[in-house]
Amino acid sequence: MMDFVTNVLKIFGIVFLRFRPVPRIWNVWLVGVNLMCLYFIGHLEAQVVLGTTLLSVVVQAMIYGQFGFTRVLGIGHLLWIPMFAWLATRWDSIAAHPDLFVWIAVLAVTNTVSFVIDIADVTRFVNGERTPHYSWARDSAA
Repeated sequence: MMDFVTNVLKIFGIVFLRFRPVPRIWNVWLVGVNLMCLYFIGHLEAQVVLGTTLLSVVVQAMIYGQFGFTRVLGIGHLLWIPMFAWLATRWDSIAAHPDLFVWIAVLAVTNTVSFVIDIADVTRFVNGERTPHYSWARDSAA
């Protein structure tokens, strides 16, 4: 369990403290938009987003434990596909709440952009680019 917690902290530490400015800003935006679910937590849709986000972090921590901070981490975002498929079935309910609608729309655009980046990264991993491109220890960063 401690390894899992350490892996989660390392991932967030790398993303928020080690990334270069543009990727860091992008990831702050991505995490912030996903965590906006807490503002809407009274809505079932936000609860599903929160659960999916937490499950995605669990998957990514497990991947990190196996491969380090490699391009395959984006696989954790595959969970967004069923989440957005389910959200699409709730469109009438979402549209009845203008603020929720705007957030879900921003979430969909943000996560789609991230997913496109993930596809490119996972493809690079599959094609042999497997060296961790960041690590928590500064002296071993690639």
